[in-house]
Amino acid sequence: MASSSSSNKSSFTELERKTLTVSEKIYDAFINHRGPDVKDTVAFALYESLEEKECWTFLDDQELQLGDLIPSAIQNAIYSSKVQIAIFSPGYAESSWCLDELLLMLKTKAQFIPIFCDVKPSDLRYPDKGVYAPAFAQHEEKGRFSDERLHQWKEALHSSSLISGYEFSTSNENVERLCTKIALAVQKEDGKMRNAQQLCLSSCVCEILGYLIRSITQRSDLHAEAATSTTSTSAQVKVCSLPPRDSHSVGIESKVEHMVGLLEDPGVQVIAVVGMGGSGKTFLLQNVFKAVKSKNDYSIWLSISKSYSLENLQHDIASHIGKQREIVDNKVSKERAAELIHDHLLGKRCLIVLDDLWTLSTENSLIDKLGLPTDKDCKVVISTRNRQVALNSNARIYEMKNLSDEDSWRLFCVYAFPNCVENRAPLLMEEEGRKIVKQCGNLPLAIKTIAASLANTRLLSKWVLKRRQLERVVTTSGGHDPVMEILKLSYDALPAYLKACFAYLSFFPEDEEIDSEYLINLWIAEGFIPAGEDQWDLGWDWLDQLDQLCLIQVCERGDGSYLTKYCKIHDLLHDLAIHISKENRCALSVEEVSRHTSGATGWCRILLAKKGLHVNPISESRPIYLRTLTLSQNEQIASIPDNLFTTIRGLRVLDLSFTDITTLPASLGKMILLKLLNLKKTNITKVPKCVRHLKGLLFLALPLCCRSLPVWISELKSLQHFEGWGIDPMPKGISKLASLRTLRAFFNLSINEDEFMRLGDVVSMTQLQELRLILNHDMELERMEEGILAQLLRMRRLAIRNNIKGTELPQFPENITAMKQLEYLLLQRFVVPRWICKLTNLRELWLQECSDYSELERMPNLVGLYLNKDKSCRKLPEAFGKSGGFPQLRFLQITNFSSLEELPTLEEGAMVCLEQFLLFLCPKVKKVEGLEQLKRLEEFSFYDSGMMSNWWKTLYEDGEYWKKIKAINPQVNITAI
Repeated sequence: MASSSSSNKSSFTELERKTLTVSEKIYDAFINHRGPDVKDTVAFALYESLEEKECWTFLDDQELQLGDLIPSAIQNAIYSSKVQIAIFSPGYAESSWCLDELLLMLKTKAQFIPIFCDVKPSDLRYPDKGVYAPAFAQHEEKGRFSDERLHQWKEALHSSSLISGYEFSTSNENVERLCTKIALAVQKEDGKMRNAQQLCLSSCVCEILGYLIRSITQRSDLHAEAATSTTSTSAQVKVCSLPPRDSHSVGIESKVEHMVGLLEDPGVQVIAVVGMGGSGKTFLLQNVFKAVKSKNDYSIWLSISKSYSLENLQHDIASHIGKQREIVDNKVSKERAAELIHDHLLGKRCLIVLDDLWTLSTENSLIDKLGLPTDKDCKVVISTRNRQVALNSNARIYEMKNLSDEDSWRLFCVYAFPNCVENRAPLLMEEEGRKIVKQCGNLPLAIKTIAASLANTRLLSKWVLKRRQLERVVTTSGGHDPVMEILKLSYDALPAYLKACFAYLSFFPEDEEIDSEYLINLWIAEGFIPAGEDQWDLGWDWLDQLDQLCLIQVCERGDGSYLTKYCKIHDLLHDLAIHISKENRCALSVEEVSRHTSGATGWCRILLAKKGLHVNPISESRPIYLRTLTLSQNEQIASIPDNLFTTIRGLRVLDLSFTDITTLPASLGKMILLKLLNLKKTNITKVPKCVRHLKGLLFLALPLCCRSLPVWISELKSLQHFEGWGIDPMPKGISKLASLRTLRAFFNLSINEDEFMRLGDVVSMTQLQELRLILNHDMELERMEEGILAQLLRMRRLAIRNNIKGTELPQFPENITAMKQLEYLLLQRFVVPRWICKLTNLRELWLQECSDYSELERMPNLVGLYLNKDKSCRKLPEAFGKSGGFPQLRFLQITNFSSLEELPTLEEGAMVCLEQFLLFLCPKVKKVEGLEQLKRLEEFSFYDSGMMSNWWKTLYEDGEYWKKIKAINPQVNITAI
């Protein structure tokens, strides 16, 4: 619930709310409980959870104020609440207050939610016989209450036992998870109430507007104008959203300008940006890199981890400068690689960024060892926390100063008040907010994480508490890095389920770009995300929460097949995740594997991603508690010891990708708890028999060299994600996997052979969300037109290739619009239907060998559009370049349009979000008009696209059109490949 839940609530600030009496408030929820049993555990945790979701909640000691008449205040709170929550505990019936409140709660028409905390519903159903019998015996013995009242209490308990609720054990279960469930239930009920109110209000408004229009019509002939006015008014709804991810570029402009000036100084070759962790060094260099990369022959970014490899850095450079074959494939020595790099870069304009270099052993010679020239044309920029690194590198030092007080406050407001107009802080919150910013030491990372943690908090008391925590951290850091302690506060404020997900990030190497989808699969395999149909969506929601709290950064890019979301984590936050994991003995880091094997038995996650490490120490240490093991990226591993899995019984995740193994030991079949098995990029040519015994497997990824599946694949009933790009045709047995959500393989449908998949078999997989099919017969197309495929209502990614012979392209059937959740669509050899704009959730569209591209510009949420292989199209629709078209498009690629002669002129306001425009193998295109209108364009690349014409030459550096575009958008990179 992003906004307040009632008009009463939205009318008040939090400070004003504190001045209201209970009788003046309308509550979302009332919590009935016995204090000595659950006050400090379930009751208060539930109150906090509901308040964080902006649900006004009554909990006696939190809401009652001095001077309130307690009985009448409680009665008013009960009757005004939309949801009644009763926490039944073992001592509940001892309290007459609890029982009287229960009577009142059941008399209201509000939703009633019982929580059976350390008791069972049967205990309430028979209060004379269960755990409540002694309490009622004592009430009768004292004689304070009438028999009628005792009977009413027992009837209330009996009635409560018949209402569906939550059973909860304080000793075995997670209170945060319980609170989340109940908070969602309260939100849902509040949403129903609000919708009913809105319907009633809308009805009243319509009547009033109707009356006014009729009155105006009677007086003059202005009926049409009144109707138009009414329509436009109804469309004036402004939706507030969270700030874009680049909105934290506060106070960066002058620093970028200064750095660019240093790079243009011919007397400066090496620049070192020096500053403490979290001061924004990397963010500054990212902006500088973007500003100047198009001016160089080569612009290369290298992230230097704590345990960087000189060989890997050289390989990265080789891939950027086209020396992959000479250096990587030929496996030359480091010395020879340095020579080849040096000779190739000598005399060329280069920018090399070495981000986060902070070790003292080799940095003074690293530039030479990499092979970087030392002339004025090759600029090297280093970011480091260690001033000695800069001095040893003979660099021009640029001190990374902290933000000013005002810039710090502006940055804080962006994240703390995302839904306020222009991110302005409410006056009552500003004083406390500025104190918090001061305690963050004007460091951007600390400011962002603390501000984000307060973004949904409107209780001033919580702001005061956060400020006091910061003061305590800063004054007691004792010489330690205070930033790390400040970040720890953000971690401590996380709910338990997010703490586990964040700590799991320690499992990945520093500076790695983590595939978001794979990360969620790992969370599911580990058991972090509760099982259920919404498990996958819940994982994305949790990832988004970590992103909004600035503990990770989720990014999106096109990788050649579909838009990929990946996440990155700041070095300091990664250090924090490692620290937390070590405290809990959760993960053994890369560097510690070989020297801690004797004590590895107590660890539950081991990462062997560093090349050169072997699996033998793991098998020798017999880590019986191991849950996750990855040998990924170790190409020297060709086999797995037979005894590796003999003692490991709790393994959930096994990642063997990018190794040279050819088979798996039979002992793997005993890993009955295994949920994820990743065999991508291995040399396994057929599925090992031991996999058949892994009945609980959720995720299975096979290498491309594996061409077939065994019949018993249908026995893996729990499988949700299957990846096997080499499998074709697909065995019919896989259609029996009712839980399958992702079928990541391109395969031909069968017509005559019963043992392979037919179109009708696909429909039985009702949970399917991703599917790729190749059609080879008219019969399959006819069945699609009949709507057989449209039954897969959960589909999110769909690809259909048409291999049916014929000169005319078929129409794609409209019934596919039933797939309301569709986000990705690939069509090959179809006429593009004009109804395609009805797919309002579609974010990515690939059209290969298709025709008719009308109406595409009307697709409201399209992010990526890829047009490929059209031999007949001479001109794209003019609407492509019209203002307002493609409102969300970020990636546009047009490839192999051999007859295309003209692209539509881009008007101002067209493709306003476009970041990347690739135009390849379109030889008849003579020019592109309106590129200067694309204010957000970061890259325009072209190849064999009318390059011999004089107009294209104006797009080269110092060309007329190049200068025009650069004057408006200096950060765009224009490249002729």
